[in-house]
Amino acid sequence: MLTKIIKIGKLYQQEELFENFAKTFKSNLLVALYFDLGPPVQYISSHIIEPPENLQKLLYYDQKGNVSGKSPTVSITFKNEDGSEKIRKGVEKAILKLKSFFKHPMLKDFENCINDEFESIVLDVEKLLTDQKNLKGVYLTVKLLRHDSELFPSEHGEFVKAFIDNILKKSVEDGEEGICTFCGRKKIVSATVNEVFKFATFDKPGFCPSLKKDDSIKVLPICDECKSQLQNGANKVIQELSFNFLKNQNPLWVIPSIIEENSEEILKNVIQRIADTSKKLKDFANSEREIELVLSEEKSTVHYDFLFMELNQNQQRIELHLTEISPTRLKKIVQSIDDSKRRIKIDDLPEPSLGMLWKLYEKPSGSDKSRKDYLALVKSIFQEEPYSYSRLLWYFMRKIRKSAITEGAWWRKLTYVSFAAILHLNQINVLNLRRGEYIVSSSEIDQFFNSYPEFFNLPWKKAVFLTGVLAGKVLSVQYAKRQATPFFKKFKGLKMNMQDVMGLLADIRNKLQQYDAYGKKSDELLKTAAEYYLQSSKSNTTIDELNFIFTLGLAYAGKEPFKKYEEVEEYEQQI
Repeated sequence: MLTKIIKIGKLYQQEELFENFAKTFKSNLLVALYFDLGPPVQYISSHIIEPPENLQKLLYYDQKGNVSGKSPTVSITFKNEDGSEKIRKGVEKAILKLKSFFKHPMLKDFENCINDEFESIVLDVEKLLTDQKNLKGVYLTVKLLRHDSELFPSEHGEFVKAFIDNILKKSVEDGEEGICTFCGRKKIVSATVNEVFKFATFDKPGFCPSLKKDDSIKVLPICDECKSQLQNGANKVIQELSFNFLKNQNPLWVIPSIIEENSEEILKNVIQRIADTSKKLKDFANSEREIELVLSEEKSTVHYDFLFMELNQNQQRIELHLTEISPTRLKKIVQSIDDSKRRIKIDDLPEPSLGMLWKLYEKPSGSDKSRKDYLALVKSIFQEEPYSYSRLLWYFMRKIRKSAITEGAWWRKLTYVSFAAILHLNQINVLNLRRGEYIVSSSEIDQFFNSYPEFFNLPWKKAVFLTGVLAGKVLSVQYAKRQATPFFKKFKGLKMNMQDVMGLLADIRNKLQQYDAYGKKSDELLKTAAEYYLQSSKSNTTIDELNFIFTLGLAYAGKEPFKKYEEVEEYEQQI
């Protein structure tokens, strides 16, 4: 994966070395300290300024800890406390970070100037921020005055030199002669990949062959040239090949690669299409079909790495890394999403996308077990790996049960989209539901089951589904007569076993007869269900699968070919 990013970095090699390392950032407010270059260097004043069009001119670099001295542009952060001290403490801390940058031998005059004018600078910046309502995304930088010109940090040679020296400081101090992992050449190498990607914790003793930190250079040695290209490629990926995934702090990085020689121009075209798509469709989970459609239109020699990231302040963590995803696989996923919606034949049904599956898993986050299970499902979808059907249904039924109690008719839509998801996942070989026997019949019921042979592949499933349809008719009639559905209590919170479901048939007949609603169609459904029960051998199923099939029948009670009573429609509209 890192080699692929280096290749991207080579494609977009910057004219100036600092451009490989200077990063962009989202600023709500930018405060500049104005210095006259003199000589001598003098602090003049502080002003809120408009950021330059090219943010790299500010020589910004992510900085760990309170003081690191790598950049002449720093963030101003404020603790969650009230009063004027909140602003002052944040400003003082930021100026100390800035002062640390000026410790470079070439910038001692700036360090001395800040020492002399520290209190004045703090007061000036504090005044600028006191009346600001939004103190998020505040940054502090410098502007330099030379004669009649105002210079950004990158326009002053000494600042650029200090910036590069600070970035490569560890490489110079800790570097030693060795073989670079990435270019294979004998050079001065260092263990500094973690300065580009914070998730690369290769300097921790646990990753070292001898469990000693001093030996970390042996794990993933990198030369300065490859590090520069890695940083440049990382900037490209983070800024242009990144999508939001469920939350803003959880991006998805898409890293393309090509398996053929002399493919630089092709790779550039692929990168440009991804970048254009990222601008238009930022949310991958909720625009999955459209984004995957674009990615699937490339040649078969193109492959993608998907990195699902978790970002938290200065921390990066890879939640999931998927490699070698082919356009063919993405095309199959898109086609399956379309097919599943078409087959369900429900108006305004949401796509069974990654975003909808996340909602069915009840929006898991953090280190929850459900988050791990959800990401395992995501992996199965893209890598064509099997996923536990019983686990999937456990999550679906958990959501449906809660919805049936608290959200009225929403459980119906959840049931439909869960059914669509099952059909979708089976079509792309994530589930392994075997097709049942096709029945040649003019019966509307048999034709319905023939439409979903992979789902209704055993007699007991058809029996349980029809029991659900009949139970739905009871609910419909009850609501029409009483504006209430007490029969729902018979379903035991949708945690019934097979004996419970079979026992409903007698209750269903009695209730329909009680309400004078037991007609020819109800009799046909009941007899068909009983016949399927007789054909069934002992079922090896789970409570969740059994109740999902029953609930699916409940949901379809008001849909063709089972919709035969006006009361069903009225119930659906009211509940």
